[in-house]
Amino acid sequence: MHKKQFLKYIEYQKKYSPHTVNSYATDLNDFYSFCISNNLTESESEIVSDYKTIRKWIAFLSSQSLSSKTVNRKLSTLRSFYNFLLREKLITFNPVLKITRLKTEKKLPGFISEEKMDILQTGIDFSDNFEGVRNRLMVEMLYGTGIRRAELINLLLKDVDTRKKNIKVTGKRNKQRIIPFPDNLSDVINKYLILRNEVLNNNNEYFFITKKGNKIYPNLVYRTVNKYIGLISTQKKRSPHTLRHTYATHLLNNGADINAVKELLGHANLSATQIYTHNTFEKLNKIYKQAHPRAKK
Repeated sequence: MHKKQFLKYIEYQKKYSPHTVNSYATDLNDFYSFCISNNLTESESEIVSDYKTIRKWIAFLSSQSLSSKTVNRKLSTLRSFYNFLLREKLITFNPVLKITRLKTEKKLPGFISEEKMDILQTGIDFSDNFEGVRNRLMVEMLYGTGIRRAELINLLLKDVDTRKKNIKVTGKRNKQRIIPFPDNLSDVINKYLILRNEVLNNNNEYFFITKKGNKIYPNLVYRTVNKYIGLISTQKKRSPHTLRHTYATHLLNNGADINAVKELLGHANLSATQIYTHNTFEKLNKIYKQAHPRAKK
């Protein structure tokens, strides 16, 4: 009962995405399944507010070879759930506050070098048919604007302005932002729109479509990006998010203000953007060692 109320709250009042709501539901289901199977509660309708029970769950998750990041995410779900119960005056204290987050190793986001991105944009044959032009545009728009995969999929025809050379993106929690795109993208967009009109037999408000005229889907975007990045790079991570990381890193490497990059990426906090400065510092350090006469001694 309380779980359903919480999920409705984050979906309709907090405006969380369906993906996030599903993740929260899965985490809460896992928690209650653990409690019931270990006789720590009798049903999901009972509020489990003993922090020792939560600690047992965290210990169990850690024993299942889950990463610290995954365990902390599940703990964050519980924290939000208990904050909701506290707000509804169903409990008087959030027991998760007594639990310490697991230490996690900070991993730098992977990105593609500027030289390899040049090869991808100028030296790879995408073909001139509808799917080839669409795939080129998907890859170049992800790199040229830094948008997320979900934002690309949900991009509407009316959101792309070729005259002003920008797109209107609806991001997390329905926050909208305007992102400029490079001049060279205009030609690809115009070519795609001509072919799109030939393919489409019905009215579809979404910008990117399949050859059958339907809205594109996550796996299509992933497969496309994975395929073409694989032609120019041997790195393991070749996802749409890799192009987002690449976009941010290249902007900062070329002198962009970090606050401007934060706004372009749609980050709520500057800390989420600051991780890209590590890649920038690595490049500066490399340049220093190559160029400064004292660095080699």
